[in-house]
Amino acid sequence: MARSSPRIAIIGAGISGLACALELERHGIIPAIFEQRSRPGETFSHVGGILQLMSRPIKDQLDFLKKRLHLPIRPLAPWKKVIMHMPGITRTVTGHLGYFLQRGQDENSTESQLYSLLKTPVYFNHHARWQELAQHYDYVVVADGTPMVARTLGCWQDFLQTWVRGAVVLGNFDPHTLHMWMNTEYARQTYAYLTPFNNHRASLILIVSNSNADEVEEKWRLFWEMEKLDYQVLDNFSVQHTSGYCYPPQVGNVLLVGNAGGFMEPFLGFGVMAAIRSGVYAGRALARGKSYIELTRDLRRKITRLVILRRMLNNMDNEDFDRLVKLITAPGIKQLIYNTNIDVLQYGTGLLNLLQQLKQKIRPGT
Repeated sequence: MARSSPRIAIIGAGISGLACALELERHGIIPAIFEQRSRPGETFSHVGGILQLMSRPIKDQLDFLKKRLHLPIRPLAPWKKVIMHMPGITRTVTGHLGYFLQRGQDENSTESQLYSLLKTPVYFNHHARWQELAQHYDYVVVADGTPMVARTLGCWQDFLQTWVRGAVVLGNFDPHTLHMWMNTEYARQTYAYLTPFNNHRASLILIVSNSNADEVEEKWRLFWEMEKLDYQVLDNFSVQHTSGYCYPPQVGNVLLVGNAGGFMEPFLGFGVMAAIRSGVYAGRALARGKSYIELTRDLRRKITRLVILRRMLNNMDNEDFDRLVKLITAPGIKQLIYNTNIDVLQYGTGLLNLLQQLKQKIRPGT
């Protein structure tokens, strides 16, 4: 007797939920997809990135997504340069660094691209209750981008609370270059970055940890003032974000993917690859009768390493940031980090430990 397909509900039509649905479709399973918004994707338009350094030993992320996960995604542009603006120095890194991706609800966004591949209808404007779905479906995949379900299930640990304050700005930009700023006066131990849509439009984002809405606005004003920015602002946005560690990513018949399952890269904050892969692996596990926990083991191991690095960064000051950037952009080390396929993240804690040792030996003015 043929095995009947499991009845599966997906909560959320973001990148992880859509990736899961597409993998299920590929195996002949039609899920029920519920999305509380009227369209897939975040309500504000911005540019994210997939950094090759964070995906190693994967050499080319888009090639991996297409050939291994069956998801052809078009980038805005290859990512070829990072200009790091530290309090005391500015350094530049070049190479095949990754890709820029548009996020949001526009036609070219990653979410819209995934949605265009989907055959299954999505129930938009529907606030699904996971407890009810878990009683009526064989499995529920939670892809709503929040830790609420994981907290209720007792498998979530908060790691970092941040505000994301951003704007779409006009100016003259290199579509292959990311600008990054770090300064504890306006970003504490996090950062700001500019990523281009094209030559004339970009998203400018400041991430501030452990703040409230009023304080974030003051930090945003200070950021523009200290860095002497004079872009024309087209649109503003501000959202609160929680990242954390989730284990196990499956409890009973509930699977947690994307940021709902802690699959958000906590070092720089770009979580596209981890979110998509977790969604595909959830679909693959359910379609093939595999263990979702086992399929995501390597993803969780990499995220754990990044959590350790982030914790070390949380104890750094502006002088430390200057020294760190000098270290990672020094001849030889720079080529090793950015122009090879060596998974240097597993040595990242050693790199920061070296920085701490240098801090004890190097004093300002020496």
